[in-house]
Amino acid sequence: MSRKRARTQGREFGAPTEDDSPSAALTDSNSSALSTRSPRYTSVPPLTNLCSRIFADNFVRLRNKERLWNHVSEHLKALPDSLLPRLLADLIRVCPTFLKHEFLVTYFFRGPSLAFTGGSAGMPGVQTHTIRALDRMQDLRDLELSGFDKVPDAAFASVLSRLPGLKRLVLRGCTLVGPKAAAALKSCPKLQVLNLNYTAVTPISLQPVLLASGPSLEVLKLAGIPNWTDTTVGKMLSPDLSLPNLRTLKLTRLSISETSLHPLLAISPALRRLDIGFTTVRHPLSASDDAQPIPALEKLSLTSTHTSNADLLALLPHLPGLKTLALGALGASPRSIAAIDSSMTLTDTVLLKVIPVLQSCTALQSVSLVGNIKLKDSLSFFVTEVGRRCKYLNLSGLPAMRSWHLAGLPGDQPPRLETLMLNHTNIDDEAAPFLAACPDLAWLEVAETKMTSDGLFLVLDGCPKISTLGLRSCRGVRVGDRRRFFEAWEEDRAGT
Repeated sequence: MSRKRARTQGREFGAPTEDDSPSAALTDSNSSALSTRSPRYTSVPPLTNLCSRIFADNFVRLRNKERLWNHVSEHLKALPDSLLPRLLADLIRVCPTFLKHEFLVTYFFRGPSLAFTGGSAGMPGVQTHTIRALDRMQDLRDLELSGFDKVPDAAFASVLSRLPGLKRLVLRGCTLVGPKAAAALKSCPKLQVLNLNYTAVTPISLQPVLLASGPSLEVLKLAGIPNWTDTTVGKMLSPDLSLPNLRTLKLTRLSISETSLHPLLAISPALRRLDIGFTTVRHPLSASDDAQPIPALEKLSLTSTHTSNADLLALLPHLPGLKTLALGALGASPRSIAAIDSSMTLTDTVLLKVIPVLQSCTALQSVSLVGNIKLKDSLSFFVTEVGRRCKYLNLSGLPAMRSWHLAGLPGDQPPRLETLMLNHTNIDDEAAPFLAACPDLAWLEVAETKMTSDGLFLVLDGCPKISTLGLRSCRGVRVGDRRRFFEAWEEDRAGT
C-alpha cells in the first residue's frame, strides 16, 4: 500500500528571497534542505576518477593503519601532478577535517594547480601558516583560495609576491585580502583570471595590477567589495588603462552607477559576459551611442537594477548572441532582492515585447525572472515560447504563478530544461504532469509551494535524471522526508 501524504491547506508563503544572489554559494543556509542523490551516469567514468573516489572514501581507515599507510604514502608521493587536483577535491568532499597542514604540505604542495576551500564547510586544517607555505610551489599557475576570512592580508601578500607565473587566481570570500595583497599582484603580470569577489581590495590598490596584467586579463570579478563607489573607481581609471582581451566582468553588489560602468566598457572591447546586478546602474548600455559600440554580449545580468523598460527594449535587439539573461527583480532596491515594492518595472506588457526578441536568440540557454512580482498573464506565453528552450530557468518569487502557466512545457520536442527554480510560487500538484515532461531535468526547486509528495513522486517517475530537489518549507512533504525524498519515493514505489 502506497503511503499518501495529506495536502496542506491555508499555507502562507514567504516573500521572494535572494534566489539570484551571487553570494549564495558561500552564505545560503537553504542548501541544507536539499534532497540529493548521485546522478545517473550515461557513460563509464574515467578509471582515474573511480580510483580517486575510492581512495577518498577509504582515506580515514587507511590513515589509521600505520603499516599500511607507510606503503600507501609512497604511492601517493609518486602520483603524477596532473592527478592531484582531482584527488584533493574528492578528499575535501569526503573528509575535510582530516586534511591537516602537514599532510597537505607533504603530498599536495607540488604541480601547477591548487584549490583550497575555507569556511565552516571547508578545510579547518588550513591555517595562516599553510597559506604562507604556498610560496614553495614555484610552478603554480592556477591558485584558488576561497572563503578564508581569518587569514590576514599580509599572509596572502607574502605568497603572491613569490608566484610570478600565476595565470589564474581566485580569492573569493577572503575578506581580509586588501591593498597589501593587491600590491603583491604586480609581481604576477601573466594573470588571465582574477577573482576578488567579497574581498577588501580598494580600487586605487588594484590600478597597478590592471596596468601590469591588463593585456592578458580575460576574467575580472569584483563583486561585493565594500567602499567601491563612483568616486573611488574614478581614482582607479587611468588614460593608460586598457583591457583589450577582457571577456568577463562582474561588478555585482558594488555601489556604482553608469558613471563607473561606461568607462570600463570603453576599455573592454572584447567583453562577452557582464554582471552588474544589485548596483545603481540605470542605463547599462546605450543603443544610440555610436561612439561606444555595444559589445557582443553572451551574458547579461541586470538583476535588481533600475534599468528602465525603454532601455531594456532598446538594448536586447542588439544582443542576438545572448546565452544567459538575468532580469530578476527589475526596479528593486540594489541592496536586497527582497526589498520589492510598487517600483518594480517588469510587467506583462514589457515581457510580451521581450519574448519575440528572445525567440530570435538562438543560443539562449539561461533566463532568470526571479522576483518580478507584477508578472501574471504573460508567464504562460513566456514558458511556451522561451522557457522550454532553456537549460536553466528561474521563475522563483512570482506570486501570481500557477500550475497552468507551465502547461506549455510538453510539446513535439521535449523541453531542454536541466535546472528549474519555482520557489515561492503558487504551483501545486497540477504542475506535476508538466514537470514530468522534462526528461533532462536534473535540478528542481519548489520551496514554499503547494506541491505534495504525491505530485513530486509523479515528477520523479518522469524525470530519471533529477539528482537535486529543493523542498524547504514545502508543507505538502513531511519534514522528515524533505532531505531524503529520493528514498521516500523509492519506498513508496516499492509499496513499503
